[in-house]
Amino acid sequence: MARKLKGVLCLTALLSVATCKAPPPRVHHVAFVPPPPTRPADSAPICGQPEEINAFRIVGLQTQLMQIALSCSRDDSYNAFVRKFQPQLETQRTILESFFTRAYGRRQSHALYDQYITQLADAESQYNLASGVDFCSLSKATLDQVASLSSTDDLAKVVAKVPVQQAMDVETCGTPGAPPATLRTKPLKHRTREYHRRTE
Repeated sequence: MARKLKGVLCLTALLSVATCKAPPPRVHHVAFVPPPPTRPADSAPICGQPEEINAFRIVGLQTQLMQIALSCSRDDSYNAFVRKFQPQLETQRTILESFFTRAYGRRQSHALYDQYITQLADAESQYNLASGVDFCSLSKATLDQVASLSSTDDLAKVVAKVPVQQAMDVETCGTPGAPPATLRTKPLKHRTREYHRRTE
C-alpha cells in the first residue's frame, strides 16, 4: 500500500512539474522623455535685460500652450489661461517689441518682431512633432497646471521650470561673451563729415 501511495505521489509530482510554466519575464516600462529644446539658429545682436529674457520665456510658453491646444483639442484650458493672464501677456509682448526696437531700430523692428512670432510658432510646432505620439499625453499636465495658476509669481515659477523652444538665442546682459546692450552706430552726418575731411 505504501509503495502504491509513493508511486502516486511521484507521478503527481512529475505531472505538476510538466504542466507548470515559468512566469513571464517582467516588462520594464521606460517613461518617455520629450527631447530638449534645440538651440535656435538666429542670435540677437544685443543682450537682453532680465525682464526681457523673462518676456521671451513667457511669450514662448504661451506659443507652446497654443500649439498644445490646437494639436490636442484643449482650447478650453488655453482660453482660460489667456483670460486669466491677459494683462500680463500683453505687457510681456510690449517688452519684446521694445527689445526689437532697441536691437534693430524703429524702421525694421515691427516687421522683424512679426517674423520672430511666426518663426516661434513654427519652432514650437517642430518641437511638438519631435515629441512623437506621446506629445498630447505629456503636454496635458503642463496646460492644466498653467491654467490653474492664480498669480503672476506662480506663472514666473512655471516659466523657469518648463523647457520652452525658442526661435532666437538671446544672451542675458552681464553673461561672459554676451553682445552689448545697445548697438552703437555713428550718425550718418558724422561719417559724411569725416569722409569729406579725408578727401580734401
